[in-house]
Amino acid sequence: MKYTILSLLLFVQVSHLMGQNNNTFVIQGKVTDSFGEPAIYAHVIIDALKTGAYTDEEGNYLLKKVPQGTHQLSVKMLGYKTQERSVQVENTSLFSINFTIIEDLTNLEEIVVNTKTVKSKLESTAKAIGVIETKKIRLQSADLGEVMAKSEGVSVQRSGGLGSNTRFALNGLSGEKVRFFYDGIPLEFTLYSFGIANVPVNAIHRIEVYKGVVPIGFGADALGGAVNMVPQKVHNGWFGGMSYQLGSFNTHRTTADIGYSSDKTGFFVKAGGFYDHTDNNYKIDVAIPNDKGGLQQETVRRFHDAYSAYGSSLRFGVRNKKWANELSLESYYGDYNNEVQNSQSPQLIDQPDLGISNAVAGIPFGEVLFTNYSLGTNLTYDVNLHDHWTLNLKAGYNYNERKSLDIGNQLYNWFGEVIRAQNIPGEFGDADNLITKSENLYARQQTTYIINDRYSLKLSLAPTYTYRTGDDLLIDGPFDEALDDSYLFNFVTGLEYTANLMEEKLQNIAFVKNYRQNIRNESLDPSLEVININKRSVSNYGVGNGLRYNWSSHFSTKISYEYAYRLPQQNEIFGDGYQVFENLELQPESSHNVNLQWNYHNNYNAVTQWQLQGNLFLRKIDNLIFLVVDPAEGFGSYQNVSSANSQGLELSGKIKDVVKGLSFNANTTYQSYLNTSSEGPFASFKNDRIPNTPYFFANGGAEYQLQNVLKKNDQFSLFWNVRYVHSFFIGWESAGSSQYKSEVPKQTLNTTGITHKVDIKNTRNALTFEVQNLMNAKIFDLYGLQRPGRTFHLKFTTQF
Repeated sequence: MKYTILSLLLFVQVSHLMGQNNNTFVIQGKVTDSFGEPAIYAHVIIDALKTGAYTDEEGNYLLKKVPQGTHQLSVKMLGYKTQERSVQVENTSLFSINFTIIEDLTNLEEIVVNTKTVKSKLESTAKAIGVIETKKIRLQSADLGEVMAKSEGVSVQRSGGLGSNTRFALNGLSGEKVRFFYDGIPLEFTLYSFGIANVPVNAIHRIEVYKGVVPIGFGADALGGAVNMVPQKVHNGWFGGMSYQLGSFNTHRTTADIGYSSDKTGFFVKAGGFYDHTDNNYKIDVAIPNDKGGLQQETVRRFHDAYSAYGSSLRFGVRNKKWANELSLESYYGDYNNEVQNSQSPQLIDQPDLGISNAVAGIPFGEVLFTNYSLGTNLTYDVNLHDHWTLNLKAGYNYNERKSLDIGNQLYNWFGEVIRAQNIPGEFGDADNLITKSENLYARQQTTYIINDRYSLKLSLAPTYTYRTGDDLLIDGPFDEALDDSYLFNFVTGLEYTANLMEEKLQNIAFVKNYRQNIRNESLDPSLEVININKRSVSNYGVGNGLRYNWSSHFSTKISYEYAYRLPQQNEIFGDGYQVFENLELQPESSHNVNLQWNYHNNYNAVTQWQLQGNLFLRKIDNLIFLVVDPAEGFGSYQNVSSANSQGLELSGKIKDVVKGLSFNANTTYQSYLNTSSEGPFASFKNDRIPNTPYFFANGGAEYQLQNVLKKNDQFSLFWNVRYVHSFFIGWESAGSSQYKSEVPKQTLNTTGITHKVDIKNTRNALTFEVQNLMNAKIFDLYGLQRPGRTFHLKFTTQF
């Protein structure tokens, strides 16, 4: 900790000395577009002085050594109208001038082919980032999990239909090893704390995927990377939109938001919400006993798998003022209900000689229910301080209450019929009526010191505090393990140095992080009737560096490295009060993360545009946190049991306007995620692939656009997407004979649809008809958990 304090003192002292020059006048500010997005590489100019500066990836600019007097500032960016503003420079060393630039619609077709997208601008930095744009995706019916599964390096495994458990993996690393954020706020402190698959696509403007190397601004202890979902931005006047989707299995999804902002007063307010429901009563193939005591295959409908969720939020504040780029407060509430049809580890039987082909086996549930609700508030404050300083602060509080209910005493078959009553209640095992409550606090403070237009320093402070307790309503008296009081405090500190050299051809980002964790657990000893207190602390350091070089206007390369730590989370340390026991001695896992990326594209003003990208990656993990389960009892705990290596290759390409309106894209990923343990419970499986993880998958897509079909300026888009996942073993590949190994079969998923877009007065409207799983393939993301077959969806969206 003393080194962290010394680093902070050095940071403040150096920046103070470098900022001391009372004869220097500085103009700084931020340039955004009409949707509130940063305008990257916009040119801010004072023509009379023949001086100017380009905005960075956050839209910030800095003009130094501006003499006293009245000056005319102008902002120029290809595809946007030039904005001008006069400023009187006197009396103070700092002037903050923000600009909002508006698209130049008089020459829109030329603008589209000549302007770099936000995606390409962000990916041209030294950060290990991939960007998913959602402008077109928002019109389609795919949820966020399905959207992200179309990207290279990303695997999203689902245990069923909408609302089912989702396992997100980035370069093989899954679970808590990857952190999720919504507008820079940890996802668990937002309206969408129930997971990424529950985030409405229409609420997202773009998705930023950071692979292995995570910027300090997130204050994250991620091991595999981070995902930041950037929401739709506030802009001047009235704005808003809504979407409604109707689909198979009584599926309904609705999102809506409305807001108002005044550039004159700076005040803004925005309200939004969502509602999801599905019966999830799709057909699956099951293996059930026949009259002769053997097994036979039957096609049945799932009968206890409904899901519903809803939530709302209200945000208000001021923006674009001298004393605050943004000062806002947001409150939210979300509720989630999920019926549980079966356990997360059923069997899968494939015996063609008996007429059984990949059929689910096991006992279904008829009454198990999971519910969850979450509420909280977030504060955001973003300001340009005097001279070269900027401050961005996010802080918030969240209360979360989760309940699992399993008190049924009936035994069901796959036809939804009661077979018999059980003597002991509980379908999972022991009866359960458990409530888990947690209170959470967080803060993310990032202070930036802009040394000049080439160098900057950033300091990030990110504390998080969690208090958790619970109550098993089936247990009377004080000796209830769920009543334990658990405290968890994480503090991630980061210091980052950025340099732009050789006329922006070379960019280097170097950083150091400190990870600190304090754990405390208080439990009542039933034998001694005293309070047992267990506590411990850990502190670790990590470093990283990103380097990007533009070899030409068409070709660039990046290499990035981070020695990262991932602090164990509350469920891993304290257990879940049900099937996972506590392990207060669980240690952080660490990893050496390396990416070597390259990007090649033709001219942005070419009639046919194309781009090729690649990434070689390596993750060398020590102290891997793994859930070790007793197969006989079904209970377990998280342990530091092994080491592992994940290495592989990602390739992607796209081509736009092969002929006018026709575009293609494709990507593929091969990853070798291997157990490298020489000791411990998995040493005998050294050099085996980590089980239940895809190692080869690919995506492809095509789109054809037709303009002015039914009326002027309307558009029809026909699209098709395909995903292939190669077969993979559910267990260790060296264990047992090959003919008896459990395996998730290879599978191909096709989706197609048509979208009609039309502008009516000041609204943008779209209607999409879509068919998912067009070939009605039997899909298993996870072993023994069949996903829906062919489904039909109709979606309407409007925006103003």
